[in-house]
Parts: sequence; C-alpha cells; structure tokens
Amino acid sequence: MARISSYGVDSTPLNSDKMLGTNSDGTVKNFTLGAIAQHYSFTNAIGIAGQTSYVFENTGTWIGNASEGTLHIATSSATKAFSTITTVKISKFMTGGSNSLVNFYSEFLNKELLIADIQNQNNYGIYTCTAVAQDSGNTNFHDLTLTYKSGNGNIQNTFNYTVVLFAGAQDKDFTFTQSNGSTTWTIAHNLNKFPTVTIVLSSGDMGIADVTHQDKNNLTIGFAVAESGKAHLN
Repeated sequence: MARISSYGVDSTPLNSDKMLGTNSDGTVKNFTLGAIAQHYSFTNAIGIAGQTSYVFENTGTWIGNASEGTLHIATSSATKAFSTITTVKISKFMTGGSNSLVNFYSEFLNKELLIADIQNQNNYGIYTCTAVAQDSGNTNFHDLTLTYKSGNGNIQNTFNYTVVLFAGAQDKDFTFTQSNGSTTWTIAHNLNKFPTVTIVLSSGDMGIADVTHQDKNNLTIGFAVAESGKAHLN
C-alpha cells in the first residue's frame, strides 16, 4: 500500500464515499461518510447545545421498561400525525447519552418546543409545553403535556427525532394599528403572555392610556379622548 500522502485530495466528498477504520469489536470495516454523519446527528456526538435526540418507539400502551434514549406517545399505530400529539413520554437520557437531562427539561415549561425528524425536518410539530412531570411508571422518563400550534407530517416508529426549544418563538411581539380614532382599542394579539405595551399616536407622540389584560391573548387600551395610531406589544 502506498503512503497515504501520495493519494489525491477529494474536494467534493459524497455520503457514499468510504473511510477505512476499526469496529468496536476489533474488525476492520469500511465506514461511509453518510453513516458517520448520521451517527453524529442521531447521538448529537458533536455536542450542539440545546439539541437532544431520541428514537421514537411505538409501544402501544406505555410500558415501564422502555429503552433509554427513546420517546413515546400513546398510540398503537406505526405513525401518528404531529397535529394529534398531546403528551410525550421522553427518556431523561438522549440517544447514546449518559448524562441526565432532568434539569434541562424543566426549562420546557410554558415554552414552545420543536419535535422534528432528524433526517427530514419537513416532518415536524411545534407545541407549547404546558406541563413537565416525572413519569409515575418509570422514573427515568418525563411526561411533557403539549398543545399543538403548527407542523406537518407524522411521527414514525423507529425514526430519530430531535426535541428542542423553538428559539424563533420564545420572544414574540405584535404591532396593532388603530386607523380610526377611538377611546377603546381592542387587541387580540395571541402572544400567550402579558406583553408590555408601547403606544405611538398618529401624531407621532407617545400615548398614555390604561391597558387592561383580559388574558394572555387579549387586551384593551382605554383613552380619555378618541385616538388613532399603533400599539407595539413585546
């Protein structure tokens, strides 16, 4: 065999290209670049902060001896639409990991989560996580209660999925325009929070008014006299 330095450099590597290496049992094997990349993706071996990965195991009803590094939903089907998922049981260890993620899971509460197929991220669901609790049947798992917001496709048995905080949605804002003068501006912002409100009147002046939050998605602004302009919610 010639010296390695005598071989040319391939500047366009493909997933089908191979590397020679030693398997864990000591046998010499060829490893494709695609398989190596897949391993990194499925196990987060590179260590991308905030990214966790799991294998979806369809066990029908919940069983107490589920595998580490897996996530489960209550279904007897091999697939389930992301739009119909309301609860996920998730291992405290991600695929190939040995560190508990219990503290990290506590950060999911009242945040938006993305669950996506690692190999085809066009299959995904975005949810608001309304509760996080240790599973009563298996303390190595946690139950996430979810409210579906948007997504596409189905979750599928034995496929690999990432579960991450949906960074694009954690700090949302909303701008409301009141075109006609009114003493009451009624705003349905659907931000799922009690936002701060900055009022800019049509004159360009900052507005001073009474802001009343009906709930996390609706508020009213009351003026002494009829005003028009914009309200910036953040």
